[in-house]
Amino acid sequence: MMVYTLLILIPVSVLLLLIVQPSGTIYIRLLSIPVLCIIFTACLILFTDTAAKSALNGLNLWAAVVVPSLFPFFVASEMLSRSGFARLTGKLLESVMRPVFNVPGCSSLALALGITSGYPVGAKITSDLRKSNALTRTEAERLLAFTNNSGPLFITGAVGTGMLGSASAGMFLYICHILACITVGIVFSFYKRSEKMSSKPSDRFLSRLATREPGRHTFQKTCSDAREKCKNPFADLKGKQFLYGNTRQDLGTLLGEAVRNSVSTILSIGGFIVLFSVIISFLEETGIIRMTTAAVLSLLPPGGLKWDIESVISGVLSGILEITNGTGTVSSSAPVPLCVKLPAISFIIGWAGFSVHLQVMSIVSETDIGVKPYLAGKLLQGIAGAAFTWAGLKLFTIDGMFRQPVLSLPGFNMLSFFQTMGRSVYTLIMIMAMWYGIIKLMRLGLAMKKKSSI
Repeated sequence: MMVYTLLILIPVSVLLLLIVQPSGTIYIRLLSIPVLCIIFTACLILFTDTAAKSALNGLNLWAAVVVPSLFPFFVASEMLSRSGFARLTGKLLESVMRPVFNVPGCSSLALALGITSGYPVGAKITSDLRKSNALTRTEAERLLAFTNNSGPLFITGAVGTGMLGSASAGMFLYICHILACITVGIVFSFYKRSEKMSSKPSDRFLSRLATREPGRHTFQKTCSDAREKCKNPFADLKGKQFLYGNTRQDLGTLLGEAVRNSVSTILSIGGFIVLFSVIISFLEETGIIRMTTAAVLSLLPPGGLKWDIESVISGVLSGILEITNGTGTVSSSAPVPLCVKLPAISFIIGWAGFSVHLQVMSIVSETDIGVKPYLAGKLLQGIAGAAFTWAGLKLFTIDGMFRQPVLSLPGFNMLSFFQTMGRSVYTLIMIMAMWYGIIKLMRLGLAMKKKSSI
């Protein structure tokens, strides 16, 4: 085991030396990725069985939970974004979103689906809104910081029922997660508040769009197309048969593009889940997580804890990389009291893990949205979620919610797949129905206000 650990630590030490030496700073970015790939390949050779088992567990998680939970939301968000629904409702919800979160009303689509679907739907909608020039870069960064959230199906189903043995405990964690999301949104409403951003796309954003179809679009044409799309997002779909408000679109084309893009995104998510499942298994096999846990334990006062906190620290370290492995490890620490276990789980869910963050980076890579505000927002959401969970445990007695933890996720079979898909579609229909009702009420209120003013 020590030999395997040294195989990992020696290349890492070499990288650190290159960072320290000024002459090596220029080459560190060029060398880091190849060195990490070599380390990963060596681990695949040394730990073949571990890699195969962890990859299979990642595939099972993706097929049994992620696909049926997220795919309907991806298709719905694609269709709503492309059909102009976000723009049509933006003016009505501007009076709510602008004063509270300092973002346009069309951002309500990202918030509504972001808290009811799961990672990374919020990032996908934010990216689409930025591509259509409905948001400035600063507004998109504000929005991304708090709308990319874990969904109720994962928190109440996988974490609550599957890991903690209580759907009520999952609902409690979900409420704390939403409160943390809103808190981050309010805090980030002050992000670059004094900065006056142009409503036009930045040159870097337009240059990226121009290079997507080389030979067909010049930079100037792309620039004019983007501005024209901002004025009329349906100009390229005139004369089609599908009527949406004052806009005509082809329903078959709209649905086909939505499904095609959603399949691409869901496959990308599956790849990240499998990859990080394998990476975490390597870190556990080489003892790196165990050594890091021991280092953290050495910083705590000796004899100050009456229960074993090692599994909680190990779970949080795993959760920093991948959310499911981290929450599962913390949930399995039976001797640890709830006042420590649940805030730790809430922090992991709020932070989401580098697996999700790399998915988000992949999604926003075609825009000019910066990821640093997003990472700061997720860290703040994790801390806020843990604080709300700890305060809720102090205010309410929820010990009776818990049974013996089940500590397992559902295996893949067609029955569980369609059951999860059905719950996902039902949740989507309910949230869209409520959202439609709110919009109708706001329209009615505006109409009555106009009539009374006349």
